[in-house]
Amino acid sequence: MKRILLILLIVLIMLMASCCDASREPAPELDTVYDRLVQVIEASHEVNVLLFGAGLPVYPRGDAEDELVHRYYGVTDNGREFVTPYAKYGSIAEMQSAIAAVYSVEYRESLYESLFTGYAANEMSVAMPARFYEDERFLYMSKYVDPLVEGVRVYDYASMAIVDYSHASRLRVSIRSYTEDRPEEWKTVYLSFVFENGDWYLDSPSC
Repeated sequence: MKRILLILLIVLIMLMASCCDASREPAPELDTVYDRLVQVIEASHEVNVLLFGAGLPVYPRGDAEDELVHRYYGVTDNGREFVTPYAKYGSIAEMQSAIAAVYSVEYRESLYESLFTGYAANEMSVAMPARFYEDERFLYMSKYVDPLVEGVRVYDYASMAIVDYSHASRLRVSIRSYTEDRPEEWKTVYLSFVFENGDWYLDSPSC
C-alpha cells in the first residue's frame, strides 16, 4: 500500500512539474498561431448563437400555423417548442460536436448543464430548464430561456496582440472590436485560448 501511494505521489509530482515547465515556456509568436486563432473566432459566431443568442428556429405554439395544423395537439405545454427540420443542427450530439470544435474542454463543459441538463437551486427556489432537449423523435428548445447576447461582434484582426500572462499552453490576446448594431463603438476586448489535443481553442466567450 505504501509503495502504491509513493508511486502515485511521484506521478503527481511529475505532472505538476510538466505543467510548471509549460507555464515557463514563452508564448508562441503571433504569426505562428494567427490563422488558427482567427479560424476559431470566426467559427465561434455560429456556435455562440446556440450558447448565448437566439438558439435554433422553432415552430411557435399557438400561432396561426399551429392552430391550422394542430402541431402541438396532445403535446403537454411544458415550455418546449419543436426545433424545425431546417435548423442547422438536428440533435444535441451535433451541437456538442460544433461547440467542441471551437471551445476548450473545461469551458464548454461549464456550459453544458444550462444547455442540455438544466438545474435547480432548491434553497432559492430557482429552477432553470435546459435550453435544448431531445427524445426519440424530436429536438426541442425551451421558450423560457432568453438570449444573453444579440448581434455579432466584429473583430479587427490586424489589431490582435498577445499580451501578459501568456505562455506555451495558454494565450491571452487583445483585439479591437465592435458589435454589428453599434459599429461606432469600438473597444478592446481580451480573449483566452488554451492548447489542448494538438491545437488552440477558445477558453472564454467571444461575443
